[in-house]
Amino acid sequence: MPRETETLKPPDKRGGLFDRNRLIPIVIAIALFMELMDSSALVLAIPTVARDLGVSPSDMRLALTAYVATVAALVPVSSWMAARLGARRVFLCAIMVFAIGSVCCGVADSLPALVGARVLQGVGGAMMIPVGRAIMIGAVDREALVKAMAWFTIPAIFGPLLGPPLAGFLIEFANWRWIFFINVPVGVLAIVAIVRFVPVVDSEPRRVFDIIGFLLCAAAILCTMALVETGALAGKPWQMRLGAVISTLSLGSLYVRHALHSASPIVDLRILHHATLRLSLAATWLQRVSMGALVFVLPLQLQIGLGISPLVAAQVPAAGAIGSIISRFSTPPLLRRFGFRPVMMMVALLIASAAMLPVLFESTTPIWLMAAFMAGYSLMRATFFMSGNALSYADVAKGSEIGHASVLFSVAQQLSLGLGYSIGGGLLAAAGGAASPSSYWIVYPVIVTIALTGGIVISFLPPRAGELLRRQAST
Repeated sequence: MPRETETLKPPDKRGGLFDRNRLIPIVIAIALFMELMDSSALVLAIPTVARDLGVSPSDMRLALTAYVATVAALVPVSSWMAARLGARRVFLCAIMVFAIGSVCCGVADSLPALVGARVLQGVGGAMMIPVGRAIMIGAVDREALVKAMAWFTIPAIFGPLLGPPLAGFLIEFANWRWIFFINVPVGVLAIVAIVRFVPVVDSEPRRVFDIIGFLLCAAAILCTMALVETGALAGKPWQMRLGAVISTLSLGSLYVRHALHSASPIVDLRILHHATLRLSLAATWLQRVSMGALVFVLPLQLQIGLGISPLVAAQVPAAGAIGSIISRFSTPPLLRRFGFRPVMMMVALLIASAAMLPVLFESTTPIWLMAAFMAGYSLMRATFFMSGNALSYADVAKGSEIGHASVLFSVAQQLSLGLGYSIGGGLLAAAGGAASPSSYWIVYPVIVTIALTGGIVISFLPPRAGELLRRQAST
């Protein structure tokens, strides 16, 4: 299949509604909106879907981890495919695959069928998000990167904002299966907008596909997820458990060695010589593990632990979108005033403090108070991620480094969310289940500890990290 050669008149660079630094991120983010709406809706619907399919709510985390594990394992291929076939073409095909997988999820009649459909969605998601991010970073002006990141994430806010209420409404008055069918019209809208407004950006040079590196990387990711999901093969003989851990570590070590010596690795780990990328990636990874655990556990606590209906419980995660929206406008001035390192360290401390509050929720706690918590928590969380996302690319050079950084970022993002889902669900099941109030006194302190660790990592950043982006943050 030939590479993209067609030309497209780029959006207006002069400013206003069709300024390319605003319009391109918004259009590309429609795909992110589709993915986030799907995921946030499914998290809320877990108790209902589990009951309908005849499985326990804790087992339903397989539907979440199957998706993120597939994305994490396949996303390294996205950079090579974008260079080989053209980034925009790959992006459009990925949206189509995701929409087809959504239809398969909607007709699934068992947990294995749902997991298989989520894997198909993951194939599309693996190409959709990192390639879209790379297109955006390559198309916008570097000095406008912070604001472009803000515009890139604004449409995505409406996924978590609309996903839970939509799921609650469909569960109450229709069927949970419509949660997935809604992705079809959204996908069509995304395709039309991308063809109309997103230009063909310069492609990376073609390179030989690193089949050995891909197999090692994918195997290490899948084995890691399997170990976490099964509690390191809990219940099996210790010799088998030890062998599994050693094998997983060996696969990871082999890939690192391969990536550092290969002329064209599937994911070039050498870009981690940028301290801003290395440390911000590690810190956001830990925060996403914490977030993944919380967003999995909280809906179960509300619906099973406290007996709140899905439609009412949906108000809590939906309120989080309010905090995320505010952060898009409050974060750039904060970064300009204080800098990346102080802002991220302080926000990490606030996130860890807030993450313990849900353990105090009772059936008599007003829903507006729970929603207010989620809005505040999401404000702080989004501030941290927006800062870390921009800082990750502060010193990355345009060209092939952007593609590798985007892939590495996407692998870390999906792997951390999957680990968060597995840790949250596994701890909850081991502690006594979602119906036991004492379980949450075990789960939430672990979530807090992980969030605090992310703040500690940020403390190792140079004091003036991201100084150029800081000066441009509010201009």
